[in-house]
Amino acid sequence: MMRLSCFLYLALCAMPALGQIPAFPGAEGFGAAATGGRGGVVLHVTTLSPDPAGTQPGSLNWALRQSGPRTVVFDVSGVIHGIANIVHGDLTIAGQTSPGGIIVRGLICDGHYEQNSCDNLIVRHLRTRPGWNLPVPPGGERLDDALRLDGIHLAIFDHLTLAHATDEALQISWASDITVQDSMLGETVGEHADRGGVLLNYSHPDHPQDRIALIRNLWYRVGGRTPEITCEASNYDGLPGLIQSCQSTPLQLELSNNLYADPGFLVWYNRDVDQNPAAGAYQVQINAVGNRFLTRPGYPYGMFLHDLLDVATNQLFVSDNQLSAYPTLSDYQLFYCCNDFPANGPNLDLGVANRRSQRLSFPAIAYGPGSGLPGELPGRVGALPADPLERRWRDSTLAQSFPAIDHGTPLANDTFDLDFDPDSPPAAPQDSDGDGMPDEFELAQAALGLDPMVADNNGDQLSIAFTGVAGYSNLECYLNTLADQRLLPDTLFQSGFE
Repeated sequence: MMRLSCFLYLALCAMPALGQIPAFPGAEGFGAAATGGRGGVVLHVTTLSPDPAGTQPGSLNWALRQSGPRTVVFDVSGVIHGIANIVHGDLTIAGQTSPGGIIVRGLICDGHYEQNSCDNLIVRHLRTRPGWNLPVPPGGERLDDALRLDGIHLAIFDHLTLAHATDEALQISWASDITVQDSMLGETVGEHADRGGVLLNYSHPDHPQDRIALIRNLWYRVGGRTPEITCEASNYDGLPGLIQSCQSTPLQLELSNNLYADPGFLVWYNRDVDQNPAAGAYQVQINAVGNRFLTRPGYPYGMFLHDLLDVATNQLFVSDNQLSAYPTLSDYQLFYCCNDFPANGPNLDLGVANRRSQRLSFPAIAYGPGSGLPGELPGRVGALPADPLERRWRDSTLAQSFPAIDHGTPLANDTFDLDFDPDSPPAAPQDSDGDGMPDEFELAQAALGLDPMVADNNGDQLSIAFTGVAGYSNLECYLNTLADQRLLPDTLFQSGFE
């Protein structure tokens, strides 16, 4: 009998509200209701051309510029030396379909400055690594962030690897109903590495910043912004900065079951709107459950900035959080202000915030015990199967072996390494009808009505058989099966899709 890990089992059991299926089985948090490209067309990526203008059919950027519900599948493997720029939403990017994996040099959705309409996204098993210290071939480009989400509503990012940026691994601004789960992020390079993690900033009446979930992620050698929670004045270009959305919209944040390997700083909170006490406090409502910091010797901070406790209108549910250097301390004992925690901890000042005895009523999360994270999470997150960079992060974390060098220096030149010869990439499986499902898979499901010569991606006859619930398309069932295979031992699937 197959035995699922506790984290996988619990994730599969957490579902959105009754009557609403999640983006895929195991999707959680505020972004889990995304439908992406469900019911739409299938677009095949057939070239690694960066195609910044998105004018070349078969390129990733061409697919991202199309409109209407659509699912992007990959017939190619390797590095796209360009920025993946999402122009229209109602989109699923199925990175798990690439035979050998896909790396892009940044992924962006800009619904604020560029005013693109890129809401409702599902993105899975994609690697985004700007590699700012590495050359860009002619016609290519790179982003300073690995993933930048500006002015976006309703999206879930699952099993991504965000690495080797020069600004942040992840910036989320003017955004709402977002989940980033089961991903790897970190090792930002260069002088900005001390602020190279996750920035949560900016809010606007058109795009309020609210309802963000960061769950079951590995943060590897993140020097700072773990995350940084702040709200500064902002507006469209050329207009005076606005702060009223920062003042009126508390940030709801689920920050749970994250594993921080060699963090350089604590979870930071700028308590004043626009960093101006006269503008009032930026209110937050946070569930922080089952997080773990694995620190190098001499780490001088706590785990959360004490200012979170100093705002009476803040609501905090904090449970099962620990820092490896202080195994007898937990939760509010690890809230602190400064860089002398070893001499002055534990924290005994519980402040004035509302310290809740029960979690805030955010979408359900199947919390796993934080004690299980160090030994289990590193092998289950990021784009899978793991490539050399991901294996390096995994093995370092499992061994809790972190070199005493600055966080802005990569430990290996493996940004673009994949497990195949770039001149001989693995071939995509035959898909005669172009519906995103290989012939082999459709033939194996012939008894349920699939036909490799008929585009039946939007049929639903697989949904109950594959997921136990109605509502998923045949293509979604295949994509989820493919993603599940990447999580389980290869030996379980030697007989194919049957």
